[in-house]
Amino acid sequence: MKSRILNKFIVALSAVTLITIVACDYDYNEIGSDLVQGDIHHNGIEKYTGHAIAYDKATGPVQTNNMPLNTLGVYNNPAFGKTISHFVSQVKLASVNPTLTTPTIDTVYLYIPYFSDLQDTDSDGESTYTIDSIFGNAEAKIKLSIYENGFYLRSSDPGSDDNIQKYYSNDRAMVEANKGTVLLNNSSDISENAEFKFSAAEIDRKVDLTDDGVANGKTVERKAPGIYLQLNKEFFQQKLFGAPAGSLVNNNVFIDYFRGLYFNVEQIGNDGAMAMLDFSQGKIEVFYNDEEFDTDGEPTGGRIDKTMTLNLSGNTINLFDNTYNDTFLAGINTSDEVEGDERLYVKGGEGSLAFINILDQADLDFLKPDPVTGERVLINEANLTFYVDKTAMTGSDEPLRLYLYDVKNRRPVYDYYIDQTTNAANNKYNRYVYDGIISYDEDDRGLKYKVRITQHINNIVNKDSTNFVLGLAVTENINQISNAALRTPFTSGTTDVKSAPVASVISASGTVLYGSKSGANVPEDKRLKLEIYYTKPTP
Repeated sequence: MKSRILNKFIVALSAVTLITIVACDYDYNEIGSDLVQGDIHHNGIEKYTGHAIAYDKATGPVQTNNMPLNTLGVYNNPAFGKTISHFVSQVKLASVNPTLTTPTIDTVYLYIPYFSDLQDTDSDGESTYTIDSIFGNAEAKIKLSIYENGFYLRSSDPGSDDNIQKYYSNDRAMVEANKGTVLLNNSSDISENAEFKFSAAEIDRKVDLTDDGVANGKTVERKAPGIYLQLNKEFFQQKLFGAPAGSLVNNNVFIDYFRGLYFNVEQIGNDGAMAMLDFSQGKIEVFYNDEEFDTDGEPTGGRIDKTMTLNLSGNTINLFDNTYNDTFLAGINTSDEVEGDERLYVKGGEGSLAFINILDQADLDFLKPDPVTGERVLINEANLTFYVDKTAMTGSDEPLRLYLYDVKNRRPVYDYYIDQTTNAANNKYNRYVYDGIISYDEDDRGLKYKVRITQHINNIVNKDSTNFVLGLAVTENINQISNAALRTPFTSGTTDVKSAPVASVISASGTVLYGSKSGANVPEDKRLKLEIYYTKPTP
């Protein structure tokens, strides 16, 4: 994970940029102005606390095929429980219909890069990296077993409304029932299978060359850190070079013949680590030799080294095994849509979402234009502020950001769309006026998340927009606003909930927030707040 020091620097840089934007734009009501509590009466600005009722619900199994990012590994989250994440992917030939005579494989490697940052490169060309998006104990080991996938991953489903095939997070049984019997990452080096670890070390591929009878290891390639495993060359010799005629002629035929890889994960002991990965950047490299021919197409009698590349592209599924803890289960199974909840459990993956109802009739009577005079208050800024239950989150990775959206229409609130701010250092901080970025306390613990809904409130008050229920989810990427189907849709109030944000599904993290319900277990100053800063009309 990126350090909190870097996070704070980026947020601070964003705030400075925002001040510059506001100073140069007098129409600051459209983008917000980050009003300070102590200055709310400056220029007649006052604060109004609006109605907000929030509760949470479990998503149940979620659609996980063809996600933009995926997780792999074991994550013990103290606040929620344990998730074991497996993965299935088709593979495709980078170059179809290869010319082969008598090919013999030397070695086969699988490489999937991590999210990493280059720190330094020394005079020998060796580089040092840090890796990002690792959850849990980065030093923990897991058992990683890779098999041939025998289940055909379809793209279309003629029986569905949209004709798109959907696979879900709990579909592991159908994959297990069709997996191959040969362990593909069968190296004698147990760090490649039985005791695998997500390492920040540079990949240094060496080959053994013979010079005057003396064997030596020579570096022929360096790669950024990633999953780098030697695969069973006997399997690939038969699968690729012993394939029935026509099996490699194009990828439509090939993906039916070789249906891909299944990455199966098992926990070792009581610890674990999970990585977020872009599997589409992964590939299998098959190093082999074959007969050499001259320019006239005649055999020379010698052999030549060649490489065949298989890309981890095509259809994919992320599969989750969840063992939730009792506290999380109790929280999501006792939600109160009328009074709200004391705690909001917002978890990625096959997890949970929060739902918020804002603005009762008293709020609207105060904020809407006077029916007689037409006078109205000018809404300068409106925010929903969610405070972290730091005790519940002890020992857990905290999500960088929360995402607030319109549940019925499955899209962000309007403030998201009008905020075009960007962050060159890290695009995860784009739209920082809309916000939702975590704020830390003096102990470097998560304190709160604030989401700006100024224009959303303005549209309800002044443009008679429908006051739909709002959804709250964790996000790994604020730029990702698509949705994934729920296997079992449910109803929240009068709203049908049929999907969850993709950004939440691909996230391994979660957070526990204080809710809207008052009581001894919820400090008054930590309750969910809808704060509206406004200016009264001058007489």
